[in-house]
Amino acid sequence: MISGREGIVARLGGDEFAMLVRAPNDPDRQEKIASLAHRVVRSIREPIVTGALTLEVGASLGIALCPSDGQNAEGLLHAADLAMYRAKQDGRNTFRFFEHSMDVALRARAALEADLRAAVTLGNIAPFYQPLVGLDVQDIYGFEILARWPHAEHGFVPPDLFIPLAEQIGLIDDLMALVLRQACRDARDWGDEIRLTLNISPAQFQDPGLATRLLAILLAEQFPPSRLEVEVTESALVGNFQAAKATLEALHGLGIKVALDDFGTGYSSLYHLRELKFDKLKIDRSFVQSMRENQESEKIVAAVLSLARSLGMPAVAEGIEDGLTMSCLVDRGCQFGQGYYFSKALPAAEAKRTLNQERTSLACV
Repeated sequence: MISGREGIVARLGGDEFAMLVRAPNDPDRQEKIASLAHRVVRSIREPIVTGALTLEVGASLGIALCPSDGQNAEGLLHAADLAMYRAKQDGRNTFRFFEHSMDVALRARAALEADLRAAVTLGNIAPFYQPLVGLDVQDIYGFEILARWPHAEHGFVPPDLFIPLAEQIGLIDDLMALVLRQACRDARDWGDEIRLTLNISPAQFQDPGLATRLLAILLAEQFPPSRLEVEVTESALVGNFQAAKATLEALHGLGIKVALDDFGTGYSSLYHLRELKFDKLKIDRSFVQSMRENQESEKIVAAVLSLARSLGMPAVAEGIEDGLTMSCLVDRGCQFGQGYYFSKALPAAEAKRTLNQERTSLACV
């Protein structure tokens, strides 16, 4: 503990510290505290030189005011902790004052986290299927597996809410296994030519045990590895490139194909594409959906398609929502696509019915 003219600094444990500062209750109170917080963050961020090493650290601060945010040590520390969590969410190396909405948000997150754990344990998250279509004759060659969580109180929880949460709390592997197992059971009799594609998070793609876990599920469900395709975003290639390469090679060794998802929005280089030998490129929906109104998007789509052709890789356009966009893509040589123009994501029974209807139509031609 260190005390001085402006207050007291104490180490709570680990890398957590607390400051108790006396601040007059005047109109400039919050501004003065903010100025002090700026100085603290700036001081901590100054590089520390020791011998040949230069060390850099940072800090995120949460600020609680007495008595408005708490009238005892426990209440003030709780409020400051919530404000610090918000500062970390907002990019670190900054500070935030406590707001009562933070407490409400934290309680809502804690409740959603508990519900998600229960949903994964009970198998209440189900795979839905969005058709993957060959653009030349518009036939279904496969389905992308999309996790859907029907919550008893909130209805369908958006995937962009619960999937990042599953990653943060260490549930993503269990969630993936749950959805993939059910998808294998659903699609087992859809035809040997129908593929399933599964999204894998960047952290999972860096895991050397990924291929083994996928194979165990496929063997248990008697689903051929050749019918599974894994999709991974460009951010998976940042960091441990060799780990990503080893995972891709292990998947290829099992007969599982790998597609680079959301291409054009991340950090891929031509070196990555050459060394990793992906089987497909998926053009990000943001470029596809704006290509008819935005010349830059159109140029990016054309460039990605040209790159894919030169590398001998088929390209898949995501987010096709109208016939004109589809025609533009076909004119530029895009082979595959998906989007609401063809179909939204469907539960298993509807996906199978859609597939059977297409087969009946083709048989009648």
